[in-house]
Amino acid sequence: MSGSPATSIRVAEGQLGGSVSADGVVRSFKGIPYARPPVGELRWRAPQPPEPWEGLRDATRFGPTAPQPPVLPNSLYVGGHEHQSEDCLTLNVWTAADSSDARLPVMVWLHFGAYLYGGSSVPLYDGEDLAREGVVVVTLNHRLGRLGFLAHPELSAESPHGASGNYGLLDVVEALRWLAGNVAAFGGDPQRVTLFGLSAGSMSVSTLMASPLARGLFQRAIGESGGSFGPTASSSGITDSMQDLHSAEQTGLALARALGARSVADLRRLSPSELMAAALPPQGEDRWILDSSDVPFSRGGLDTGFPIVDGHLLPEPAYAIYASGRQAQIPLITGSVADEASGMMYMADAASFIADARREYGERADAFLSLYPAGDDAETASNSPRANADRVFIWQNWTWAHLHSRAQDTFYYHFSREPPIPPGADIAEHVRGAFHGAEIPYVFRHLGVRDWPWADHDRELSRAMSSYWVNFARTGDPNGAGLPSWPRFDPAAPTAMHFGDAIGNGAVPRRDHLAFWDEYYRERRR
Repeated sequence: MSGSPATSIRVAEGQLGGSVSADGVVRSFKGIPYARPPVGELRWRAPQPPEPWEGLRDATRFGPTAPQPPVLPNSLYVGGHEHQSEDCLTLNVWTAADSSDARLPVMVWLHFGAYLYGGSSVPLYDGEDLAREGVVVVTLNHRLGRLGFLAHPELSAESPHGASGNYGLLDVVEALRWLAGNVAAFGGDPQRVTLFGLSAGSMSVSTLMASPLARGLFQRAIGESGGSFGPTASSSGITDSMQDLHSAEQTGLALARALGARSVADLRRLSPSELMAAALPPQGEDRWILDSSDVPFSRGGLDTGFPIVDGHLLPEPAYAIYASGRQAQIPLITGSVADEASGMMYMADAASFIADARREYGERADAFLSLYPAGDDAETASNSPRANADRVFIWQNWTWAHLHSRAQDTFYYHFSREPPIPPGADIAEHVRGAFHGAEIPYVFRHLGVRDWPWADHDRELSRAMSSYWVNFARTGDPNGAGLPSWPRFDPAAPTAMHFGDAIGNGAVPRRDHLAFWDEYYRERRR
């Protein structure tokens, strides 16, 4: 291909030829390798710097996403990841900078998908419209699931740090290192990098703020609907989300046994599809179904796919690091949406839900059931997803705000605007209200990515949210001219910025529910 000054940029490894928007304002460069392909002997190793190339590299197409299980056509995760490969460690850049001297703030997005799904090429994450607001937008792929988070005693022995797992997070660190050396070529300021993400992406942001390996690689953080503040558990799963290294290694050994592999060498010879196909026995009788994708997660489910307290990337549980003020001392925006439970189902009737509550919460079971009543199956079907959503998402961001506000400026929000999903839309079959991830098109300022009947207020809300996010990327403070004032979070008198049918500061919703989880986890940590 041939490039021109408008679409050609030199980075450390060579020349990139990208694309330009129809109006000539925004340039994009896609599928840029930030690390060597993690294949063969590099599978389940820390990412290695990319190799240089000769000539002009085509950067007009997204690279493949990480191998992942299939999802249903109406899943929130669908789209943009049809081409999959272990050779997935690439990133994409959108910039409206006139030159490399522009020094625009940089916003690096981490996609959602429970560390199992998704990728940087999902149309919801297209950075063109946000880049028009004066930021350099970056999206990236990292390893997922068993390829991204497998721990095993042999892998720990191979490592100079005595650790294994967390390869997907090490990928993000490597991408940030690559950007530190190269983002100036796109007109970005390597000293004004905002790491932002949703769900698993938000969990990654909270974890990397606690990691010494990522220190100094980003200067602001935004976490939407997710965090890593529960205690470690004997196995990885949706509710507690983290294992200690020994337990994670035992999970890896169980996977190897299920695959008939006697060594890591045997595991490295298997294809990604063979690795994903092996079934491991769940712990307990309960199943989560998240986003109607029909993927089982037991309570504390026995599998790989979530961050590990490995003593290297994460020396201790994130909560302990934040509680002692040892996380990155950078400004933070964090919050969640009103209907996190939408699309999340818990497979239990009233009797089994009550029995599960009494087994898990003991003396606090009555308090739990007063907040999440289960008088019959219909009431259980309504309240059990809310309990799970409060625990998995809303409490995490609430706790993140409380812990971090002791150290640095923190801004807390609550998103409650119900997007206008038209009847018959694929997504309408399993989500409603302000569902998990509903704010993404508002933040990225491209409501048109979904052909829905958006109202004037939706467009106003999108302008406001994207302006808050961009202001924050510029200065570490979301406030700016023409926007309602967003005060810093004060744990002594907590409030939330409400993004709903109106925009403004107000009371934090469901404080009694949050108080229950505060006490539950306080007891768990004793």
